[in-house]
Amino acid sequence: MPYKEGKRWRGAVRFTPADGSPQIRRTQLFDKMKDAEKWENKTREALELADAEKRKDMHRVGLEVLVGDWANAYMDYATATWSKGSCSDKRLAFRRLFEMTARPTQLVHEISPVVALDHLSRLKKQTTGNTANRDRKNLAAAWKWGARYLEMDKTNPFRSVDKFPEQRHPRWVPSLEDFRKAVDVATPLQRQLLLLAFHTAARRGELWKLKWSEVNLTTGMIGFWTNKRRSGNAEFDELPISGMLRAHLAEWKLMSRDEELVFGSRFEGLLDINNRWLRRLCADVGVRNFGYHGIRHLSASIAIHNGATIVEVQQLLRHKSIATTQRYIHKVKKSTGAVDALDAAWRNDGDKESPALKLVR
Repeated sequence: MPYKEGKRWRGAVRFTPADGSPQIRRTQLFDKMKDAEKWENKTREALELADAEKRKDMHRVGLEVLVGDWANAYMDYATATWSKGSCSDKRLAFRRLFEMTARPTQLVHEISPVVALDHLSRLKKQTTGNTANRDRKNLAAAWKWGARYLEMDKTNPFRSVDKFPEQRHPRWVPSLEDFRKAVDVATPLQRQLLLLAFHTAARRGELWKLKWSEVNLTTGMIGFWTNKRRSGNAEFDELPISGMLRAHLAEWKLMSRDEELVFGSRFEGLLDINNRWLRRLCADVGVRNFGYHGIRHLSASIAIHNGATIVEVQQLLRHKSIATTQRYIHKVKKSTGAVDALDAAWRNDGDKESPALKLVR
């Protein structure tokens, strides 16, 4: 802040470079205080910019990495490798890191385990343990990538932080009855999309990208491309289709106007990432909102309930691990068998007091 020196004002700036170099001092006299303040602000900004450029030069020769450069390089890699949804979570994790803790011009080695713990702890307080753990996972993965390709420190500060307690709620899965209600009032085009989603348990993006060349009505097979792999590689998997679905597909193909995509231009209004049409459909029939992933969970649960094995459901969902498939299995109907047995035992025992109850008293 400027100070008076006789009848004039002296502007003074002290700046310490991030690399530990000696402190830089600048002073200059002005007739007016506001001119001295302007000079101080401009001088400080110029010194900060020069210091940032110096650190960028250090990064270019492989000596240091800036947080902003690390984030940009990793997101370029992620965008070319994974889906938009996965990249959105990773981008959001970096955005919160910059808003709450780090600067793009900061050196990555300044992010220590203590800094990572402080950042994630504050994030948990502002949001939830689930959000903090999700950012922890994404930032740890980004750091691991940086250690491999940018020669960053092998010690991963985000991986060093223990996971936070989470509040997990059961995933909402529509009942078959609710799903039927939606299908019954759907338009013909909406019904096509819903039925194919149910009978194939396909993901939303897989349905939208499905081509008629990947539907073999002669052999009764349908194929989907997926990027849901750790490597990010696209894989093609084929599934058998039921006789009923094959008949529907044959009919739909006649109406497709020789389009390449199964859900082509006629379905443009339904290819909405926010599922607005499906939300309206649920509201019209008075059922709780569900989306494509809810239908996928429903298909897996119905298949198990009607006699399919866990391996067969794994093949339907195209999972690499049965452990992943097991998370998709939900009770189609809540069983009251255990509580009914307790009730029956109590009734059969009449009004006699249990010895166990006497001990409690």
